[in-house]
Amino acid sequence: MKKRTLVFLYLLLPALLFSDSQVTLPRFQLQDQKGVAFSSSSVKGNTYFLLGCGFRDIVLCRKHGRKIYWKMQTLLKDEDKVIFSAYLDLKNAPQTVFDYILQEKDKDYESILLDKQGILSLGLVGGKSYLRVYSPKGSLLHSEYFQTVDDAKVLELFEFVKKGRRK
Repeated sequence: MKKRTLVFLYLLLPALLFSDSQVTLPRFQLQDQKGVAFSSSSVKGNTYFLLGCGFRDIVLCRKHGRKIYWKMQTLLKDEDKVIFSAYLDLKNAPQTVFDYILQEKDKDYESILLDKQGILSLGLVGGKSYLRVYSPKGSLLHSEYFQTVDDAKVLELFEFVKKGRRK
């Protein structure tokens, strides 16, 4: 009986140690469409919203990113430490996608990080944006897929910022 209990604990222990609460911010350094570099190390001490999409969903990512970012601006206080990033997984993107990004580069669009090597591709699903929210210490607070984003959803996401204020 003791051997079975020990074997069970050895099998269960990794699942407990590596649960979602142990997921941390991935380390990366990417450039946006204008060539400006961004490093994940720069978000330490801030609540971090990381929104990602596959290359086929570039318009969806821009739309969701704008909705979350601009609505959140109406809710944030000066003392809130929050950083927002959106990225596109371009690992297997055809040249036409790069041509489109180059063509749109001079427009006054918000920055979008270009993941040409697929560093952040894990978890992406076609036709949806993938949002992850990280604590100021870099642990995953929330992850969710979106087909649409409305004001009510942004208010719900804002709760993560408010929780950070209380600490």
